[in-house]
Amino acid sequence: MKKISVFLVLILVLSIFLVGCQREEKSVLDKEVIKVGMELKYPPFEYKDEKGEPVGASVDLAKALGEYLGKEVEIVDTPYPSLIPALDTGEIDIIISSMTITEEREKKVDFSDPYTTSQLMMLVNIDSPIESYEDLNNEEVIIASKTGTIGALWAQSNASKAQIKNVEEEATAVLEVAQGTADVFIYDPLSIIRHHENYPDQTKAILEPLPNTKGWGVAMRKGEEGLKAEIDAFLKEAKTDGTYDQIREDHLIEKQKEFEQYGIDFFF
Repeated sequence: MKKISVFLVLILVLSIFLVGCQREEKSVLDKEVIKVGMELKYPPFEYKDEKGEPVGASVDLAKALGEYLGKEVEIVDTPYPSLIPALDTGEIDIIISSMTITEEREKKVDFSDPYTTSQLMMLVNIDSPIESYEDLNNEEVIIASKTGTIGALWAQSNASKAQIKNVEEEATAVLEVAQGTADVFIYDPLSIIRHHENYPDQTKAILEPLPNTKGWGVAMRKGEEGLKAEIDAFLKEAKTDGTYDQIREDHLIEKQKEFEQYGIDFFF
């Protein structure tokens, strides 16, 4: 009986090992459907229309990637802080969610080549003395940031002396600044301009790019070299074959004009 029990345990361990190996060997490129994670709260890049369907520049980019790879694409709405954990557990296959490439994130995932340039700028309370990013690394400064975003990560790395208030929703961080309970909110130019227009009397937009930021990339699990090569090839082609032009025309043309009015280079 004891020998049989040991034998059964060995079979169980071997089975788990083999299943794990098969799971590791299965590439995203072997799948018929690629699950793309993104947080659908960020117009005009990734959000839901009035019918609750995913729309936006990132959604169209994901669909174009699916066509290039000959795969069906499923958009999986995922809270931003949960995107990399969901990728790690296999709930999603790649991330296309306006995610900036950072050294910290590169420890956990691989990124494609940047598909946009990326800038960070500041929404500042109208009564705050903040005039430049050089003023941020001060213990009297309060920075409101959305948990897990590049703004929060930038603040941790570049303004460690400041008081950082991490919140779950972008709107909450903006309200902190508008109400004067925080000095600054750090995010992309599209959002900063929009939030300043919503609170013109309570905020000022400082449209000076913050240093030490890279572009947005498609994130994938480590070791998917074939997938990375295919995505990089797609992005290179999409920038010249009209794919980017069509996405700008469909989703970003008004924002592009707005950037021109503010004298800022458009990043997509």
